[in-house]
Amino acid sequence: MKGELRIDELRGLIRYHDDKYYGNASPEISDYEYDQLMHELLHLEDEHPELIREDSPSRRVGGQPLKEFATIPHTIAMLSLDNTYSYDELRDFDIRVKKLLGREEIEYTVELKIDGVSASLIYHQGEFQQGVTRGNGMEGDDITWNLRTIRSIPLQLNESMDIEVRGEVYMPVKGFEAFNQTRDVPFANPRNAAAGSLHMLDPKQVAKRPLSIFIHSLGNVPNWTIPTQEQSLCKLQGLGLVVNPYHRLCQGIDEVITYCQECEKLRPDLGYEIDGTVVKVNSLEFQKRLGVTSRSPRWAVAYKFTAQQATTILKDIIIQVGRTGALTPVAILEPVELAGVKISRATLHNEDEIKRKDIRINDRVVIERSGDVIPKIVGVLPAAEGRNAPFIFPTTCPECGAMVIRLEGEARSFCSGVNCPAGRQRRIEYFASKGCMNIEGMGTSVVKQLLEEGIIEDIPSIYTLRKNGDSALFLEEKIGRCPHFSKRLCSLEGWGDKSVENLLASIEESTTRSLNRLINSLGIPQVGSKLSTVLAEHFGSMENVSCATQDELLNIPDIGPKTAANIVTFFSQEQTKSLLASLKSLGINGKGKEGAAVPRSRGDEAEFVLTGTLPNLSRAEATEIIQRLGGRTADNVSKKTSALIVGDKPGSKLKKAQQLGIRIILAEEFKEMAMVGIDKNGE
Repeated sequence: MKGELRIDELRGLIRYHDDKYYGNASPEISDYEYDQLMHELLHLEDEHPELIREDSPSRRVGGQPLKEFATIPHTIAMLSLDNTYSYDELRDFDIRVKKLLGREEIEYTVELKIDGVSASLIYHQGEFQQGVTRGNGMEGDDITWNLRTIRSIPLQLNESMDIEVRGEVYMPVKGFEAFNQTRDVPFANPRNAAAGSLHMLDPKQVAKRPLSIFIHSLGNVPNWTIPTQEQSLCKLQGLGLVVNPYHRLCQGIDEVITYCQECEKLRPDLGYEIDGTVVKVNSLEFQKRLGVTSRSPRWAVAYKFTAQQATTILKDIIIQVGRTGALTPVAILEPVELAGVKISRATLHNEDEIKRKDIRINDRVVIERSGDVIPKIVGVLPAAEGRNAPFIFPTTCPECGAMVIRLEGEARSFCSGVNCPAGRQRRIEYFASKGCMNIEGMGTSVVKQLLEEGIIEDIPSIYTLRKNGDSALFLEEKIGRCPHFSKRLCSLEGWGDKSVENLLASIEESTTRSLNRLINSLGIPQVGSKLSTVLAEHFGSMENVSCATQDELLNIPDIGPKTAANIVTFFSQEQTKSLLASLKSLGINGKGKEGAAVPRSRGDEAEFVLTGTLPNLSRAEATEIIQRLGGRTADNVSKKTSALIVGDKPGSKLKKAQQLGIRIILAEEFKEMAMVGIDKNGE
């Protein structure tokens, strides 16, 4: 009985101090004293496991690592906001609202627009039950266990009630800077760090990230009787949820604009990143009457602050090679502070951008954080003296020396080397992916781990794991193959005898893949699964494909001059020849027992339609990604459409897709999907 009373007392104390620290920014005890309370609670719960409850502060980290996130539909869509960039546009919004409501004056609330990641929190009888990302607005990922690790999210509300609330998960600037010091590859900004953290599969790792949250609105709350947004925020805070303190009730648009100006001046001193304000009609009844469009509410709008700028010296231009082989020029800058963050690099996007802006080394340049995300150079200041020569984009890869390829009409350039170190991990992931050699268990995290541990070093080394002999280093003992592999892998986090055995079995099975899969797995630019099947059917063997001339390729109806030249160039590379020779010596030649190369019927392919402009991705590049992953594109939405990919300023296709119940994929989700593959249903 005494132990039970003390456990209840400790839980109450910890919740109280969580609220003081996160809700009111007025801590009453030190971190050490807080930790002592938590340690005592953990100790007592270990002694009395029958008294452990899921809403206890000690249960924030308890979930096992996940294999993947479940997809959860939103009861009420999580829509994005329309953006405004001037006070005139805010006044236009005010005029539209007045006209729709038939009123002369409207009361608004103005809140800070936190630069974070949207999430929905669902409470049942006051207990935190589920957390979901915004996803595509209609459905998101179940990140419940990751959200439980965030101390500013109460596991138990101050009232027993059913409620869904929505907010922004963010990483404070100081926490972000400290966290980045621990990483080999730092995150570009706090928002990316927050997004990456929430999508980790191991909650114990998420708990190490300095994440926090601000709640800003209601989700599905059928019996909510409070009439206004301002009063709702006060009520949510009373429930123990953390609401940002900078919000104001404004009588008319003039007061709105005045407070937006005040908020912009707050930015440098907040300690977290904002990129604007959110203006909402205060009356919840008016919000209901105004309704929503296909992508945004009519009763709210975001006012985006002007991009923050600074001037500095461009010291150098380097070329980074991404995991997909894309070459991206990066400006190395004389460090300068911008929006509270020290900036020493900025993106230059591509070769054409450098030429268009005439950017040269040693120029004094103007940089800005447009949308407060990735710094970029927006202009060059006049030079007092002579300038350096124009920058020459490399024709060979700075990492491996292979030829740089740039397809006509494309903005980006690519390394053509199959063994380029910079693209090695991504190439191995792609080779092992579902649409290629389909080696189950060799996803991003496993490939990264095997590379870091020196267990594999390139694509052919995958297959040495199944061979006997010194070159394989590893397995037999408990499983029966290469001597030390089992011990070495089993000693690593997340591995055991069964998982090692499953991986080896999948590698062995992949040796039976057909020729079209092998061709597709090589990652030939502009050659996806469909064209791989065409090549396999036409030439019959990898040797014939690799020796094909441009004229022979042009005789195939599906291949044009650019693609033919690309294929010939790819197979002429010494690195490609070496890769194919190594695979052949290991018995990987596309002559396996899996079956002959049979083209997919059009009914088996996922059909995608594109609408709007995809950021940093041309229509041709998006089409190539879809084809590479085994899908196809169509011009119009129909019942056969698997999904509609939506960029900025979508057209009428979006409305039709919603009417037909077609899955909607936003630009960011499409980028993620491109990394993991798609299936017949566009999943």
